[in-house]
Amino acid sequence: MALFRYASGLLSLALALVWAAPSPAVSADEVPPGVQIVKGAAIADKIERAAPSPGGRGGVIAEDEDWRVHATERDAPGLAEMHEGDTDVWYVLAGGGTLVTGGAIVDASLTGPGEHRGSAIRGGTEIAIATGDLVSIRPGVPHWIKAVDGRLRYLTVKVHGGPSRGRRRASSSP
Repeated sequence: MALFRYASGLLSLALALVWAAPSPAVSADEVPPGVQIVKGAAIADKIERAAPSPGGRGGVIAEDEDWRVHATERDAPGLAEMHEGDTDVWYVLAGGGTLVTGGAIVDASLTGPGEHRGSAIRGGTEIAIATGDLVSIRPGVPHWIKAVDGRLRYLTVKVHGGPSRGRRRASSSP
């Protein structure tokens, strides 16, 4: 009887360990539909190989019909911008700088459907951003990296579509 209890206890323990064991890792070509994985090395490579643009370089690293993700590195300010239909969500990977939001774009021009660019922002609010910060910018809000502290590397998730109505606004602090 004691042997039965002992064996039963070991079986229960073995089943618990199997149940709790992590799933085996799969290769990138085995990822299920609806899932995208971009390895850190591919993100760094995208930035390193990108052609320079005003103030930085980078490009799209992942996308779907409702969003896309850009990896960007800046060593100088770029153009001020405003999107009529897209929300930008930035995550700062490294470095820091000064972000200006609101106000009016100086010498604004339409550069694509719903996309406005200009040389700077007049009358906006300056905000210091640094490694680990998350910034969300709703459609219609001008924004501009005015200054970069050395080098600034960040991801931008562009969520396509107009502003949502009736959603609760997140506070600016936890």
